[in-house]
Amino acid sequence: MKVQENGKVVSNTGVALNLHFIEIKVPKISTQIKPGNFVSLLPPSSSGAFLRRPFSVAGVQDGSLKLVIRDIGKGTHAITSLAPGDCIEVLGPLGNSYPDFEPDKKLWLLGGGTGIASLLFLHDVHGNPADRILWGGKTKDELPMETWVSSSITFATDDGTRGGHGNVVDVARRWLKDDRPDYIAACGPRGLLKGVQQLASEYKIPAWISCEEFMACGMGACAGCAVPLAVGGYARVCADGPVFKAGEVLL
Repeated sequence: MKVQENGKVVSNTGVALNLHFIEIKVPKISTQIKPGNFVSLLPPSSSGAFLRRPFSVAGVQDGSLKLVIRDIGKGTHAITSLAPGDCIEVLGPLGNSYPDFEPDKKLWLLGGGTGIASLLFLHDVHGNPADRILWGGKTKDELPMETWVSSSITFATDDGTRGGHGNVVDVARRWLKDDRPDYIAACGPRGLLKGVQQLASEYKIPAWISCEEFMACGMGACAGCAVPLAVGGYARVCADGPVFKAGEVLL
């Protein structure tokens, strides 16, 4: 059930170029959140941004939500400028979640940019040591310092300045030469998700993707985040997703 809660910022740390890890105390929402769900934050009124901003949840700890937010506009700039103790209105949980993967099955989690957030949460919940998690960016400046992430994360960059050289799909394809997961979960830009869908289809690996679309309302009322379905018609990413079985949506 959706809850509107006045959250309090616990911490706000810049970890890479315009990238922040933020924790917000919301005891009611935090008890309901599942991996794949997102929340909408209302930027401070002083920002001049009047629409809520949607963010996937990267984890839950002590009644707080962990978020990964990139400062890319006046709304996100206002949010990433908040200091510990500041308050912000939070609405959630919104959207659907990833399926409950069997704990003994191997899961690959493939994320691009801030799309890594829901996968970090899923990684915590699934908890299989055999899982592999891959975080991709265009260059090393977009990715966080090692001190702010788990040692279990592998990195990839388009320009080869950190981790595997190439995009997330390129690196995952190389992994498939000597390893294979039972499932794949992915979140990130459309190009990444399209590539994951193709890869999963080629290797016949069940996969789920979490779509990133601009959301004006976040609750299915405006249909501004609609994406076409393979069977015809449209789905609203905010209400029918953001998580879909690979192949369900046309990217």
